[in-house]
Amino acid sequence: MGRDEWLAGQSSTFTALLGKRVDKWVGVEMALRENLAGTGPQFADPEVPCLQLYWLQAWLDDGSAVEIGTYQDDDDFSLGGHTSDVSHDDGRWSGIYRWRSFPELPTGSVDHVALFLDQHLLAEVHFRIGTRPLVLVAGELEERHDGGLTFQRLDESVLAFTDLVAVARVPWNTARQIRRF
Repeated sequence: MGRDEWLAGQSSTFTALLGKRVDKWVGVEMALRENLAGTGPQFADPEVPCLQLYWLQAWLDDGSAVEIGTYQDDDDFSLGGHTSDVSHDDGRWSGIYRWRSFPELPTGSVDHVALFLDQHLLAEVHFRIGTRPLVLVAGELEERHDGGLTFQRLDESVLAFTDLVAVARVPWNTARQIRRF
């Protein structure tokens, strides 16, 4: 399958959510820091305006789900999704990974879906669910030696933002050069 066919398939997976109702979000969260001051993994930081996810599932009111993760294309990563009816809470998630539900993410009717490319990759998907935004970004927070975090674009995790301004204001490692798909 060529790149254009893959992007078209991913586009239809995300745009098919338009008009659907998301009842809940579940998935695997990835720690921001592996071992903060010897206390173990740190999953939240008041300075970080997003969740860092290994992958995420949107469970719909019809009982189906869409699983959202990333796909590697040469050196960079793109968002990808597919339908699923399986919950992956098999108890194997530990350490810097944890399975949980995400009540902080918006639920309700998906009223808007917009897809954005960076280079030739599906870099961001913007949703409006009810009146609330949700932006999913292919990226990752890389822990630095000084304890700080670098916001990496086009990396292997899914960053979930519920604030559109925060997406633009975080200090990305490279400039956001998105264009609507």
